[in-house]
Amino acid sequence: LNRHYLSAWTLMGHEYVEMRNTAAAIEAYRRALDINPRDYRAWYGLGQTYEILQMHFYSLYYFRKATALRPYDARMWCAMGQCYECLEKYEEAIKCYKRAYENGDREGIALNKLGKLYS
Repeated sequence: LNRHYLSAWTLMGHEYVEMRNTAAAIEAYRRALDINPRDYRAWYGLGQTYEILQMHFYSLYYFRKATALRPYDARMWCAMGQCYECLEKYEEAIKCYKRAYENGDREGIALNKLGKLYS
């Protein structure tokens, strides 16, 4: 394994998340960020990992980083909206879901979430 191969660390992080090995996932994503701090996938992965751990303030931090790197990606906005919902910051969640919709949310997650928040 090439220790400087970014994709290997990021993909390893994803696999560790799937296996629910959060400590290893965090380590893999951090190694990826050591190689390239602008890798949105690693930031997003860290957000997902901390979401599994129900550490929503940490999760929000990492989702913000991912969203800053890919402001046109609806998935990033949906993830951040979900995090705000967990923190009961509904106005912020609505803003995120609107951004997701504006950025072409193909799965319709944003509209579904907006409908539930407005009901």
